[in-house]
Amino acid sequence: MKFSEIPVQRPWLAIALFAVISSFAFYGNLSERGDRKIKSARAKSDYEFAKKVTREFGPDGSEVLILVTHKDDHGDLFEKGTAQSYKNLLKAVRKIPSVSRAFSFDQIPSYGIGLLKLPLFPDKNDSESKRNACRKRALNHPIVAGNLLSSDARTSLVPLSLKLKKNQKIGDIINLIRTEASNALQGSRLEAKLTGRVPIDIARRDAMKTEKRRFQIIGYVLSAILALIFFRGLVMTLIVTLPPAIGVFWTIGMLGFTNERLNSLSMVIMPIILTMIGFTNAAHIVFQFRRELSEGFSTKEAMAASMRKLGLPCMLSALTTAAGFASLTIAEANMISDFGRDCAVGTLITFMAVVLLLPLLGLLPFKHKIQINKKSLQLDSVPGKGFFLKFIKTVNKHAKGVVTVSVILTILFGWLTSTLKPDMYLLNQLPDNSESGQALIKADKSLGGIQAIRVIAEWESDDSDPVPIITSIEEMIKQEKLLSQPLSIRGVLSSLPGLGKDLSLRMPLLKRAPPDLIKPLYRPDLKKAVIITRIQDLGVAQYTPVYERLENKLQKLSKKNPGYEFRLTGGAVGWGRYVHRMLNDLARSLAAAAIIILIMITIAYRSLRIGLIAMIPNLFPLLACAAVLATFELPLSLEIVCAFTICLGIAADDAIHFLSRYQAERRNGLNIEQALECSFMRVGQVLIATTVVMLCGLGSVLFSSLPMYRAFTAVACATLSTALIADLIILPALLKLFHNKKD
Repeated sequence: MKFSEIPVQRPWLAIALFAVISSFAFYGNLSERGDRKIKSARAKSDYEFAKKVTREFGPDGSEVLILVTHKDDHGDLFEKGTAQSYKNLLKAVRKIPSVSRAFSFDQIPSYGIGLLKLPLFPDKNDSESKRNACRKRALNHPIVAGNLLSSDARTSLVPLSLKLKKNQKIGDIINLIRTEASNALQGSRLEAKLTGRVPIDIARRDAMKTEKRRFQIIGYVLSAILALIFFRGLVMTLIVTLPPAIGVFWTIGMLGFTNERLNSLSMVIMPIILTMIGFTNAAHIVFQFRRELSEGFSTKEAMAASMRKLGLPCMLSALTTAAGFASLTIAEANMISDFGRDCAVGTLITFMAVVLLLPLLGLLPFKHKIQINKKSLQLDSVPGKGFFLKFIKTVNKHAKGVVTVSVILTILFGWLTSTLKPDMYLLNQLPDNSESGQALIKADKSLGGIQAIRVIAEWESDDSDPVPIITSIEEMIKQEKLLSQPLSIRGVLSSLPGLGKDLSLRMPLLKRAPPDLIKPLYRPDLKKAVIITRIQDLGVAQYTPVYERLENKLQKLSKKNPGYEFRLTGGAVGWGRYVHRMLNDLARSLAAAAIIILIMITIAYRSLRIGLIAMIPNLFPLLACAAVLATFELPLSLEIVCAFTICLGIAADDAIHFLSRYQAERRNGLNIEQALECSFMRVGQVLIATTVVMLCGLGSVLFSSLPMYRAFTAVACATLSTALIADLIILPALLKLFHNKKD
C-alpha cells in the first residue's frame, strides 16, 4: 500500500500519524526562536581570520556607531551649548556598563612644543577664540579629520565597543544606548542615530519579526479567498487550504523541536512559499476529487481514485521542489544554506500533511454540502472551453514555429543574461527609512562611509621599521578615490611634535599617546600593524575592484619587502567576497538543481526524452527574467539568484502535472494531438488557478519594508508567471514535435 493511500485505506492510522506529528510540532512551536546570531550571514572562510584580527586589535570600528549631526545647516559641534550637549552624550553613553569604549575626538590630544597637550574640543566656558582654535586643530588633525569629524564640523562618528555580560541580549543594549543618547541630547540642536553592522542586523531582524505573521496571514487569507472563488464552496475551500497551513505549522514546529533557529529568510518567506506549494498539490487533488464525484463515484472511491492518479505526480513535484531548495545548502553563507535546508524539509513535510489530511477531510460525512455541478466538470463544459481549445489547437498547428521562436529567444535571453553584473547594497538589507539606513546615508556623504577595510601588515624581524611600509600603504589607499582618509600610527606620529620629516624618529614618543588610540593600530609585541580606511555603500560592483587593486599592489609591495606580509580584512572586504562567493555558489546550486530535477523526471517517467522536454520550458522563464534584468541594467543580487533557484523547483511542478495527465491520456489510447488537447483542458485550468493563488500569496510580500524581500518576490512572481506561459505553450509544442509517437 502506497503512503498516499493510507488515509483512504487506513484512516485511523492516518489520524494516529496526524496526532503524533502535531504533538511534536506543537511542542516545537512553543520552543521556536528566531536566529539571534549576527554572524550567521557572514562567509565562513573569512570569519576566522577576521575574528583573530579582532582578538588582537579589537573591533574595526564598524560594529556599533553613533552618528551625531547638527540639525542646522550652518551650525557645528564646536558652538557654545552644542559642544556641551555633545559631551553630555558621550558621558551618558560611557556610563553604560556594557559599553567598554566610546571613541571620540574629544579623547585625542593635539601636541604643542614640549609635548604640551592642546585640546581638540572646547570646554564649557571657553571663549569663541578658543573654540575656533579647537575647531581648527580638529579639522587639521591627521587622525580626526575625515575619520571622526566631517569637513564642515557638523557631523561626528563615535565608534563603540561593547562587552556583553552572560545572558545579555545585544538588542537590549542597542536600545539602551539609543535611549541614553536621545535623553542626553533632548532640547539640543544635535541628533544622534545608531548604525553599524550590529544595529543594521537588528533593524533587519526586527522588521522581519514585525512582518512575519502579517504576511503569513495576508498570504493565507488571499489564498483562501481565491480558493473560494475557484472551488465555489466553503467545504472544498477548507479541504484545499487547511492541509498546507498544517504543513507550515508542522515544519516550524519540527524545526523548533530539533532546536533549529529560523533566520530572516526562513521566518518570512518560507511559510508563504510552503503554503503556496502545498496549495498547488492540494488543488490538483481536489479538482480530481470533484471530477471523480461528478462521475458518480462514492466519496471513498473518488478520493481513492484521486490519490491513486495524482499521488505520484504530487510526490514527484514535492521532490523536485525540495531538490531546488536543497541545492541552496551548498552555499557558504549560513543564511542561504539554512534557508535552503528549512524549505527542503518543509516541502516534504507539507507534502506529507497534504496527503494525510486532505483525504481525511474529503472522507468526512459532508458530501451533501459539496456542490458538484456534473455538467460543468465534464470536458465539454470546461469554463472557457472554446478559447482553450482554440488556443491549444493553434499551438499544435504551429508547433514548429513555437519551438523555433522559443529557441531563438532562449539564445537571446542567454546572451543578455551573460551581461548581468552582480551587485549588492548594504542599504537594501535595511527597512525603508530606518534609523540605521538614514545614518548610513549621512555617513557616506559626510565621512566616507561606515564599512571598514583593514590592511594587516606583519613583519618578521624585531628590528624592522614599519613606518616606511605603512606610509607606502597609505599612499596606495589615497590613490583610490572611493576610500576615505587612512588611519594608522603614521597619523598618530604626524600629530606628535618632532624635528624633521622622518616619522620613524618619533616612534619612542608613541608611549605618550593614549593607549586606546595605539592598540587598534600597532602591536609591536605581535610585530603587526593595521591601516584602516572606509568605503561608502556604493555596491560591491564598485568597491570590489578597489580592494582587488589594493590586494595586487600589496602583493607587489610584499615582493619588494620579503620580510613583510599583508592581508586585507574588514566588513567591506568580507561583504564583497561573501557576495561574489555566494553568487558563484548559487549559480552552482541552480545548475545542480536543474540536473537533479532532470534525473528525477527521467527516472519517474522512464524517458530521458521526457526529462529534457520537461526541463526546457522551465529553464526558459529563468533566462527570460534574467534578460529583463540585464536589459534594464538591474543588478544580480543574492536574493534574485536565490529566487531563480527556488522557482526552478516550483515551476517544474506544473510541467510534471501536465506530463502526468498527458501520459495518462496517451495510455487511454489518444493520439498526441488529442492527448495534448485533453491535458490542456483538464490540467490547464488548474495550473492557471494555482499560479494565480501563488502569485497573490507571494505578491503580498511586495509591500514589505525590506527591499531585499521585495526584489525576491518581484523576481519570483515574474518567473512563475513566465513559467506558466512556457508550460502551456512551449511544453505542448515540444511534446508535439519530439515525443515518441509510440510511447
